[in-house]
Amino acid sequence: MTDVQMTDAVQQLRHQLAGTVLLPGDDTYELTRRAWNLLMDHRPAIIVLPANAQDVSAAVIYAHRLGLGVAVQSTGHGIQHPADDHMLIVTSRMKSVTVDEANRTARVEAGVIWQEVLEQSTPHGLAPLLGTSPHVGVIGYTLGGGIGFLGRRYGLAADRVRWIDVVTPDGVLRRASPDENADLFWGLRGGGGNFGVVTAMEFDLVPVARIYGGNLVYPGELARDVLDFYREWTAALPDAMTSSMAVMKFPSVPQMPETIRGATQVVVRGVYAGNATEGAALVQQWFDWQVPVSSTFREIPFAEIGTVNNDPVSPTAAYGSNEMFDHLSDEALDIIVRRATDSASPLVFAELRHAGGAIANAEAGLNAVGNRSAQYYFQLGGPIFAPDGKAASMAYIQTFKAELQPYLRGGVYLNFMSGREAADRAADAYDNENWERLRALKARYDPDNLFRFSYQLAE
Repeated sequence: MTDVQMTDAVQQLRHQLAGTVLLPGDDTYELTRRAWNLLMDHRPAIIVLPANAQDVSAAVIYAHRLGLGVAVQSTGHGIQHPADDHMLIVTSRMKSVTVDEANRTARVEAGVIWQEVLEQSTPHGLAPLLGTSPHVGVIGYTLGGGIGFLGRRYGLAADRVRWIDVVTPDGVLRRASPDENADLFWGLRGGGGNFGVVTAMEFDLVPVARIYGGNLVYPGELARDVLDFYREWTAALPDAMTSSMAVMKFPSVPQMPETIRGATQVVVRGVYAGNATEGAALVQQWFDWQVPVSSTFREIPFAEIGTVNNDPVSPTAAYGSNEMFDHLSDEALDIIVRRATDSASPLVFAELRHAGGAIANAEAGLNAVGNRSAQYYFQLGGPIFAPDGKAASMAYIQTFKAELQPYLRGGVYLNFMSGREAADRAADAYDNENWERLRALKARYDPDNLFRFSYQLAE
């Protein structure tokens, strides 16, 4: 297509949309193209900010006409591969949220973040199955599975979806539910952004008004002892408690607060979705074992769930990877401690998240999410502060994981993957049967691989 034809096509699209079309050089192009992870520095040929589902359909049809692939993001977390010279659809203007108190459901449009759901659901004593950060987009998080602090009691976000409206690669807006396009409904929940642009979704809310949650901090020299106790503690926990444990090695850089700069700490985080007295009794076991340096555990309204992890809210450059464990062997714990606390390590964190409970006990075949029986998700990485930081982190992570290999499950969690790994290891997020089923679904709905910037299902 010539530049003149491209310009004419873009002008036609602009006239057709209620939303906005941006090209390189337009005033807000640079800000709009930016991903949350600043390592993802892509330059799309065209950016569409749709106002509604009809705009999305028009944009997808035009992408076909122009011979462009389509990438989708709302907050910027979802892009795994740069959409250079292709189309980027940014759904951040589609912000409708509707909570149905009687039916305990929420309906959201594609640009909604979890904070906006919390603001409408928590006044009714209802909670969504968000992750550790309320500032992440609802749709991308849910399509990748969605593990959060209510996971062991109520399952993954993908498990609670009632229906999804999605524009498929042919530009058609379809409803995917147990009764309509059921195959697509199965694959969207856990298959990532491979099948189209989700414009709206309805999901269940759960009756949680208050939680007992927070974190404990122990000195880095106790890392091995904390891991031992964490393994013992999690083995006997009720499903109402979902927790994580991270070895944090804070670099000596100006970006770090002076109080933790250069320090190594071990942080135990948890949320008890039940009676606060019962939750406090479980956390008291840590105090009985070893009094922490500090504790923020307390009873809080669910609206304050984001204060447990205090995840970053501003875009940053970061790199990470993940694995899974069926159990934590002594040998694996030795490696984690040695590698995570090594003075030469460029990594900021190595974190274990306790799974099981309702995550593992979901109905067989409920959706595409794999590795249900994994007991611990393992995530490692951190911010990148120097130009050569990514290469150093990648090399260290490769060595770290190679040493752990004999003790790993071999699976990965979709939402914790990025970059090349999101293509090379997507199959490890599923069992063989579901992987082949997803690939067949991809071939049916997107044979041209229009949506090629998420986790890779196509060759």
